[in-house]
Amino acid sequence: MIKSWLFLAIVLVSGSACAKSTCVDMHGPQSYQPLSIKNGTICFVREPMLDLKTRTPIGADAISLYYIFNGFSAVKAEGRGLLYDDTPGEIVDAFSSSVGYDHREKIFVIHAINVRESLVEPNSSGKLYSVAVFYQIGNTLRRDERASDWFGADYSSLSDGRSVTYKFPYQSRRDVQQAMDSPFALLMIRDGFIPVKLKNKSYLFDGPNIGNKTRKYLIEGDRATVDKVTAGWCHVNYSGGAKPLEMWLMCSALDIDEQAKKLE
Repeated sequence: MIKSWLFLAIVLVSGSACAKSTCVDMHGPQSYQPLSIKNGTICFVREPMLDLKTRTPIGADAISLYYIFNGFSAVKAEGRGLLYDDTPGEIVDAFSSSVGYDHREKIFVIHAINVRESLVEPNSSGKLYSVAVFYQIGNTLRRDERASDWFGADYSSLSDGRSVTYKFPYQSRRDVQQAMDSPFALLMIRDGFIPVKLKNKSYLFDGPNIGNKTRKYLIEGDRATVDKVTAGWCHVNYSGGAKPLEMWLMCSALDIDEQAKKLE
């Protein structure tokens, strides 16, 4: 549904900016207030995007994260940057939280862009949300690709022309924090199969978006396992029919199968 060529995922190569000790000293407008974390400060800087080969401006700006480790020089975050279209969008919220069994501090950035009118999907809100996750390694930040893909990106809402059929589930800090307590959050960290049970009849999808709806469905009480999550969609493995199925449906249609968990 969201065409991959619409939004460029920029590879940010780690590199020091000019020796600075505060976000105010950096070149470029600040797109969000500095975020203090355990060993330093994160700056959110609007800057021109460069062609990866020629290193010349491509005519679009994006928001980049820089990390100032204990007052040293600012270093650009490693990994894919925040999405952009013809505008860099805006940071809705940014915060740190200790997550996982090791209580590692991670940084969560909720970001939104308005898709230009010529490219926007029909019956959509026109605003694309995403959640990017980063963690500190030495004096730099690195994007957590697995966790970022778990949260994913999509329009804030989609409809069938009459009613809302999908809402991106992580549009606020509270949404993100609640997601980290979800049983499916395990898949942010490692591979696994989570036993689930259908709450009610739900149609299956060939991919994690509304446009991939099929005529196939599962009914209330059907049991399956989930091995992947993105943007509120769960990839299910179902073996209770004539043929095994590996398809997608909305995670909100599922309950954890406590009976299956007891048998593990």
